[in-house]
Amino acid sequence: MNKNRYLNFSLRSLVFGGGIFLSSLAHAQQSDTNANNAVPARSASLATSQAITNVIIQNPFSGSGAFRFRLGEQANPQEGVGMAAGENSNWSIWATPVVSSFKNNIEPYTSSGSVALALAGLEYNHNDVMITGVSLALDSTNSDTNYNGGTYKSTGTTLSPYLVYQINNAWMTDWSLGFGSSKPTTNSSLYGTGNTSSDRFFAAAGLSNRTELGRSFALSPRISYTYYRDYLAGYTSSNNTVNNALTSYLYQTKLGATLTYEKPGFSPFITVSQIFNQQNYSTAGQTPSVYASTYQTITGINVSKGMFYGTAAYQMELGTSQFRIYGGVRF
Repeated sequence: MNKNRYLNFSLRSLVFGGGIFLSSLAHAQQSDTNANNAVPARSASLATSQAITNVIIQNPFSGSGAFRFRLGEQANPQEGVGMAAGENSNWSIWATPVVSSFKNNIEPYTSSGSVALALAGLEYNHNDVMITGVSLALDSTNSDTNYNGGTYKSTGTTLSPYLVYQINNAWMTDWSLGFGSSKPTTNSSLYGTGNTSSDRFFAAAGLSNRTELGRSFALSPRISYTYYRDYLAGYTSSNNTVNNALTSYLYQTKLGATLTYEKPGFSPFITVSQIFNQQNYSTAGQTPSVYASTYQTITGINVSKGMFYGTAAYQMELGTSQFRIYGGVRF
């Protein structure tokens, strides 16, 4: 009798204790770690969108800028700088490598890393008034996600159609879209390793003006608005942690101006902007990981000669920097 009682007690204890253990384990296996992964995922979207936007609008109003030549806004072309090699061409191809670094110090989702981009585009000039084009970007992201003691690595692609329309000699508007995806690999001391997928979308619109400041300088005020959506699919880590799906939304308004010193064949410039950010997550209660307001500066030089044109520029803002070399050929 005593033996049977002991066995029954042992079985009940085992079942009860096992239930508590399994319940605790199930609770521990749920994670919102994608909230931290959203920072490097969005960094790739930001780097791609900003690079494309700067490529298609950086030069339109500068004296030796590619778009000003292609759109016929160079009133007095300088000898030797020439539009002759490309003035009758409606097509142009361009390419640019971009290296962007980021460091997010906003608690709790601190992270740091880099995004390497390779972009190329094909575009068409419509009667010196409008340019339409499409670009393809390949990106590689490498990040330390300090919040969960891990890393985030991904490779992806983004396809971006765009349009630039010159309203008149002083005003221009630009529009671009981006559709992309990537395959992130995550590693965490808390949640193990895992593979997931990410989709991105962005839409940008801008309005620029050109004002002459004497014979050699031009001022180009600009306002733009960009919408970003980055989706990270749910996945299960190597230790059976279930990482919930997450979508990050960013709404960015930028106000700024570019001062250009125009010389035949080259034009140094500096751009100063103020950026206003709003961020939301699909999961309630997540802390924003962007600054509500920050600055941005871009310094560089535009060059153009014959059928060739290009830009070298360094971009910096709070927690982020980017270097790009942009080159194109009219044909």
